[in-house]
Amino acid sequence: MPIKSEYPDVPVATEPFSGTFSHALWQHFSENPHKPALINAQNEQETVTFGEVILQGGAITGANQQSTQYEIKQQLEDSRSQVVFCSNTNLTCVLEAVKQNSRIKAVIVVGASLNDEYENQQPHNPLVISFNKVLHTEPAINKEKVKPNVDKDILILPYSSGTTGIPKGVMISHKNFGTMMNLLTNQFNTNVLPYIDKDFDYRKENQMLMLPFYHIYGFGMLINCLLNGSTGIILEKFEHQIFCKSIEKYKFRILMVVPPVLVWMAKSESILKYDISSVQLLFSGAAPAGKDLCQKLCSKFPSLKFIAQAYGMTELIVRKINSQLGDENFRLSDRGRSRKGMPGELHYRGPTIMMGYFNRPEATAETIDSEGWMKTGDVGYLDKDNFLYIIDRRKELIKVKGFQVAPAELEDVLLSHPNIKDCAVIGVPDRFSGELPKAYVVKANENLNEQEVLDFIKDKLAYYKHLKGGVEFIEEIPKSPAGKILRRFLRDMHCQKNKSKL
Repeated sequence: MPIKSEYPDVPVATEPFSGTFSHALWQHFSENPHKPALINAQNEQETVTFGEVILQGGAITGANQQSTQYEIKQQLEDSRSQVVFCSNTNLTCVLEAVKQNSRIKAVIVVGASLNDEYENQQPHNPLVISFNKVLHTEPAINKEKVKPNVDKDILILPYSSGTTGIPKGVMISHKNFGTMMNLLTNQFNTNVLPYIDKDFDYRKENQMLMLPFYHIYGFGMLINCLLNGSTGIILEKFEHQIFCKSIEKYKFRILMVVPPVLVWMAKSESILKYDISSVQLLFSGAAPAGKDLCQKLCSKFPSLKFIAQAYGMTELIVRKINSQLGDENFRLSDRGRSRKGMPGELHYRGPTIMMGYFNRPEATAETIDSEGWMKTGDVGYLDKDNFLYIIDRRKELIKVKGFQVAPAELEDVLLSHPNIKDCAVIGVPDRFSGELPKAYVVKANENLNEQEVLDFIKDKLAYYKHLKGGVEFIEEIPKSPAGKILRRFLRDMHCQKNKSKL
């Protein structure tokens, strides 16, 4: 995969990377560093690090570059990592996080401004070494190749978002990930690409890599780019101007994004200053994008031929389900009973399901039963044509006098309002109804008021879906790096505000 970037050039080693990298790791450590941790730098050095560690039988656990010292410390200890790759930007934070962690043998610093003085800054364990130093290690040409056990060896150890509890390491094997890539590629090539070009040739295309590589979605994009031969254009982070300029320059036909990006594209006027007519297909995942949003995008950008959405979660990797494929299975269960046409929790089993949560057998047993069925926590239903519709997360459903209200449905309606930039809906306690829907709204127009929002929902949805829990205006909706709404922060905000009134 050729790699380009919108950022400054960096030196590239002339020696075979595979040899120099593996030899350096084995030279400094008595055992294979089987779980290096990558504190996301989102650059070309990170991409080659992925590949080399995997080829040498290792496994990767990735972390957000914006993670706090405490969060990094917890993940490094929980994952039992031995080597940490990070950038200059968060080196100080990482060094504080690895104190008292005897498993960490080295911290390898990547980035354009690297030098060889790091190892003098930390005379004791762990060794701090620059990426340049690693690349100048004499290559081990005759080193024996490692053959991983594809069924049992961990390939990547991403951490679940924490929206339903503390972050847990999700064990994804080579087979899990390889099967997912095959299934998703086949579905994409068969069901999506014909909408834009029946003779689509990946090798002639540029692909934007803008989602974080530590997230399963971003990692999948990277590996997909490597496998299909596209030229990868790396964006270190999502910035509106760079995003638009990159589309204009590299003429992407397909953009793989998350719903917050779709919302910005639909609402932004500044994007119209750029030529993005090359974009014919939008592929979205990590959270649902509503029908109204998709219709607005198609209306605003005439070049769009198709908008595709993928269903998935870290524990079963990225999935797009519209029928049973291969040896995968799914069922809808309502307290153990499957009822077609009625909402139920989606249970899934198949070769893409995680091996389990790392070092957490109890949590694994709560999620995957003895027959291999994984409880996704997502609620959906099958229509008369056997198409599956995902309504919302089971734990996020709002119960109003026994009626189920899906926050995603209300959010979809609210986002269709021209004066609403972004929004999120939660359930708040009520002594008579059990719960009531409450909306947090980011204004696109300062003249927007609460009554206008309330009336907008009243005109479109049934009475029990009305925002009787109120409307609160805020500056920004809290979201995970993958674009998922962090409703627990909004619930905490609501609780704190109501406590202060007592």
